[in-house]
Amino acid sequence: MGVVPAVLSLDDADKLHDTLADRDCVCFCVAAGRSRQSYLELYANGARRLVDACSGTAVRRILYTSSTRVYAQDDGSMVDEDSPTEPPDEDGQALVQAERTLLDARNGGLHSDTSVSVLRLGGIHGPGRELAARIHLAAGAMRTDGDAYVNLIHLNDIVEAMIRLMGMNHHGVINVCDGRPTLRRELYDREIASAGLAAIRWSSSGGQPRGKRVSTDRLRQLLGMTPQPAD
Repeated sequence: MGVVPAVLSLDDADKLHDTLADRDCVCFCVAAGRSRQSYLELYANGARRLVDACSGTAVRRILYTSSTRVYAQDDGSMVDEDSPTEPPDEDGQALVQAERTLLDARNGGLHSDTSVSVLRLGGIHGPGRELAARIHLAAGAMRTDGDAYVNLIHLNDIVEAMIRLMGMNHHGVINVCDGRPTLRRELYDREIASAGLAAIRWSSSGGQPRGKRVSTDRLRQLLGMTPQPAD
């Protein structure tokens, strides 16, 4: 595939710096997954180590995949890239800290010509993360989150957004969702019914919407993208 892998750790400053020495673009994509590593260590401290490693290299472009989790709004309101990011939990705060570390780095640490794009991703679905398979697990169960909005994005659209951003001199934040926020109850009931599975028992019905609806106007205008809807 023309890919030369390098297995290393963000803790290994010298090896990381040597690996990035002649690279012009870095995509910083990390995930806690099932690891017990803290968000602070992985995201916030990891971003600082990346900035330090990029110093004195050819890197002039950084893409960082963050999360719409940084938005704490929980009243069903619409949020965009300029909305407050004040998550109440430590994990969300670590994500915000990582964003700020990278966006502010060209004021000290990175070359002044370096541009950073922060992609705030919605819930990812696609190969290996099939949405239907996850919803089917809820068949017949009791759930309390039916009134919460879900903001999704297909893996292929994330890759497409990153590829387009690589060639742009963009510095700032961009929401990467499909622009079709849907109440969880509606999304799940539709899929459960089409699969002929036992209905989910929602503890409330028609209550005040929760969560947030993520605007993707910037994604559509800046990148000219129309992400695919969730199946």
